[in-house]
Amino acid sequence: MSAANAAQYVRRAPRWECDVEVVVEDDCGRELMGRIANMSEGGFMAECEEKVRLGSIVEVRIPERGRVRAEVRWVLGWRFGAMILSEAPEA
Repeated sequence: MSAANAAQYVRRAPRWECDVEVVVEDDCGRELMGRIANMSEGGFMAECEEKVRLGSIVEVRIPERGRVRAEVRWVLGWRFGAMILSEAPEA
């Protein structure tokens, strides 16, 4: 790997493949059916029945972790990646 290419490489946190059905609550008050496809300590990639907005804050209940708030960092069609911000308070 050349020095120019090495400067562009950013090591990603380990991801765990999964297939978990979830409800995604967006910042417009919608409750959307979704499915988490992979997770890391700091985020997840999911698919949703409707598109979510880039930069929006969503809440998802993740099995064995609980309810989390996350910021949508990228969107590609119905698929999106989100960075977990914090544990969300129980409603």
